[in-house]
Amino acid sequence: MKKTIKKRAFVSAIAMLIVSAIVLTSSTFAWFSMSKEAKVEQMDLTVSSPEGIQISANASAWTASLTNDDFFNESSTSRYKAYDGNVNLMPLNLIPVSSAFKMFNSTTGAANFYKAVLNDKGNATVTAVSQTAGNDDNAGLVAFDIFFKVAQNTKVYFGTSEFKDESQSDILTALRVAFQPLGQTTSTEAATAIALKSTSATNTTVYEPDAVNRSADAIASGNSTGVVTTKYINSTGAAGTVNSNFVLTNANNEALTCNAITSQASATDKSFEIKAGVTKMRVYIWVEGNDIDCRNSVAGAALSVALKFTID
Repeated sequence: MKKTIKKRAFVSAIAMLIVSAIVLTSSTFAWFSMSKEAKVEQMDLTVSSPEGIQISANASAWTASLTNDDFFNESSTSRYKAYDGNVNLMPLNLIPVSSAFKMFNSTTGAANFYKAVLNDKGNATVTAVSQTAGNDDNAGLVAFDIFFKVAQNTKVYFGTSEFKDESQSDILTALRVAFQPLGQTTSTEAATAIALKSTSATNTTVYEPDAVNRSADAIASGNSTGVVTTKYINSTGAAGTVNSNFVLTNANNEALTCNAITSQASATDKSFEIKAGVTKMRVYIWVEGNDIDCRNSVAGAALSVALKFTID
């Protein structure tokens, strides 16, 4: 299974990603703690674009609308299907992961993500997750490549995106979305756009869709209001202790190296720029393991995400 996105102009083009029935089967607390996982029974993604922006999953067949099959169904025969060799991910299990967007895969240019296992001594062993083809469940995060084609430099807004949880759990407070530009080209050759990759966090944006509402667990631990300041794993093999709030604390845990935007930011801040020509963008959606709200209260989530991209 595979998918895409949408836009802003008061003419809305909407990238609609729906994760139905995300069910966390373990009731453990904490961040990269113990063995919590989320069961994703279905995820439907629709991406639409308004006049002025064309989108594609393969940089050759351009359209105003893409569906799940276009991004995640390798057996699809549609001419809009994702390009050969893509590493789009839609796991059956979402697991707490984290990234500083500082270290990148030299082959794909994708940002490295990390997971951790907490042992009975309160130490966390941190390892990188595999984002190679066929390893969706090992990665534990949603990721896909989308191509934008515009005739002139364009500012794209994502602040009208919608995030819902029908189960009324606290998953939204631990949710993150990242937009990582992998490069831009004026070439009309699909192969040129597909080959684009990034080696830095320049212009990458990480969005926290619910930076205000804290879970009952967070309130009980003294984090009742405002944005919870989290840090992100930077390297593999780290072993650090976990504090009383179950947040990993060690020297390898560092702040993001890219833009961090919360739901309270201005509409202008909740945007990214794309240049004339073709831009390759990787989109990630994950449960942030190093957020204090990545705890028991996330269990039983039924998550629905509609990514809406608009322009002026």
